[in-house]
Amino acid sequence: MRVLTDLWVDTQAWLFETFVSPLLFQFGLMAWYEPGYSAVEFVMLGVVQIAIIAIGMRFFERRWPLEKSGPDDRLIRVDQIYTVLNKLGVVPLAIFILTYPLVQHIELLVRSWGVAPPRLERILPGLGDNALASFLVYFFLYDFAAYWLHRAQHRFGWWWALHSLHHSQRRMTVWTDDRNHVLDDLLITLALVLFSQLVGVQPGEYVMILMIGRLVESWSHANVDMSFGRLGERLLVGPRFHRLHHALSTPEERHIQDHNFAPVFPIWDILFGTAIYDNKHRPTGVDDAAVDHDNGRGWIAQQVTVLGRLTRALLPGVRRSSMQPGLRPPAE
Repeated sequence: MRVLTDLWVDTQAWLFETFVSPLLFQFGLMAWYEPGYSAVEFVMLGVVQIAIIAIGMRFFERRWPLEKSGPDDRLIRVDQIYTVLNKLGVVPLAIFILTYPLVQHIELLVRSWGVAPPRLERILPGLGDNALASFLVYFFLYDFAAYWLHRAQHRFGWWWALHSLHHSQRRMTVWTDDRNHVLDDLLITLALVLFSQLVGVQPGEYVMILMIGRLVESWSHANVDMSFGRLGERLLVGPRFHRLHHALSTPEERHIQDHNFAPVFPIWDILFGTAIYDNKHRPTGVDDAAVDHDNGRGWIAQQVTVLGRLTRALLPGVRRSSMQPGLRPPAE
């Protein structure tokens, strides 16, 4: 284990000194030295995640597919682009680093008023003595916040205009998790980073939570006919549980996508009455023709089109074309 740790650290240092540090020096950005070093590790972790998805998870999709290969396989390619861009991106870490000093400043300001900001370590003093327990508690809190943010994406019309891109995929696979508009990703990341800072998550813990959480979310989108079992499905979100959330609405199940929101831990859906467990196989996608047309577009075209949907959601008076019958978020 020590050998692997040393190899990881040495590789990070070599990449930083060879590629990043000279650029920072060249453009007078040495104040970004430490954030840049952290960004290199974030990219390395992204490469590891892509390898796990492409080699490990795809093995199960090929071996035990829920949906067999067909014409819609071509729709997967754009999701692969999303995954590479997202996993190798440094936006989440950059936002975390940029907001960390802000949160610290706010904490000092509040302290000057004689009020102690809420921190988990102050509520549970012994938590800092057990690294694993501390990590799990922070992970649960992170997922709790992500659950409610996900519900908000479905509740507000303007946010659904962004999030509908994620649901438009008719051929759901391990690559689908990262199929999001950049503005949607930015809003979610910013909210989760601020929440994590306020409850006391440290940068190293945040990166690990992000990596493990996103791997679980990638797996939950997998095209596999597998289950964690009755108990396992209630402990961790799997493909069967999350696929229902992506199910195509029908007259009999108009509100099917208003269930199974949890990213990692189904306990939140169970506690708040949004969990559905069944073994029924449903096709995925949306019942809005305009949103479904995302499937015929590439990455750039999807990003531009979704901005148009967002504009129409925010400004109802903006004229829609005949190909776009309108947006409607899934009903509560």
